[in-house]
Amino acid sequence: MKFALQKSPIPESRIFVAKELKEKHFDATWHAHSEYQLFMVLKGTGTRFIGNTVQSFNEGDLTFLGPGVPHLWRSDSAYFDKRSKLLTHGLVIYFPGDFIGDLIEKEEMQQVKDLFKKARRGIEYYGQTVSRLGTMMSNIIAAHGAASIIQLLQMLEIMAQTKAYRLLHNADYIYRLKESETRRINVVYNYAAQHFRGRIALQEVADLLNMTPTSFSRYFRMKTSKSFSDFITELRIRHACKLLSEEDGKTISQVSYECGFNTLSNFNRQFRLYIKMTPKRYREQFSIL
Repeated sequence: MKFALQKSPIPESRIFVAKELKEKHFDATWHAHSEYQLFMVLKGTGTRFIGNTVQSFNEGDLTFLGPGVPHLWRSDSAYFDKRSKLLTHGLVIYFPGDFIGDLIEKEEMQQVKDLFKKARRGIEYYGQTVSRLGTMMSNIIAAHGAASIIQLLQMLEIMAQTKAYRLLHNADYIYRLKESETRRINVVYNYAAQHFRGRIALQEVADLLNMTPTSFSRYFRMKTSKSFSDFITELRIRHACKLLSEEDGKTISQVSYECGFNTLSNFNRQFRLYIKMTPKRYREQFSIL
């Protein structure tokens, strides 16, 4: 069974690929590939879908994904304002899991081996580690020959030793999507991204895939390990986090309704469930930074 969408960004003549990305928006197609991916956002905001997780992304967002973990970065400009001239800017490194060869089994590489195992769950870095790795990613793009390989190994050592990271999944989750299902997932995610601020009836999203509501609910839970309603709620909460941290002029009530919640009480309850604090407290954390 194939993964969502196979990509081969590394030419046969190269050990790894490091490049700078400057586009209208990041790749908004649900896909996976057989390489490890380290990706840093330098400019741009939006929502990232990694495996069965939904998170907002901003400048400085740094993630490390193992092979086969499906993902997409949907920029705000991609679906909130199609006329936007804003550009996204990022750095990405792709490398195969076997580029170290048999060395990965040696004692000196045990921490890196553990890192690769964690990457199957997706890793998000934060704090000073992001700044340090970001500088090294910029340097590695300009490096050539053996120096670039040494730089990559040094980065892996930092990534393996730092404690400034979060695993994106609570448990290992194996993603097995046929290529034919890629279109289905993209249709659902695109529709959800465009309409989550309003009411989305299960029937209308099921119709997009020519399914009954019951069949769609079963299908979506099987592919994402969560219900569609939970997915929409999480999408709304992540957008609320963005508004609370960036738009001081909006009241919490305004944020609530703009994100698709019908009542402030339900918004407060769901926000605490997902973020583990009140919207007011969340906003206060950003006001003192």
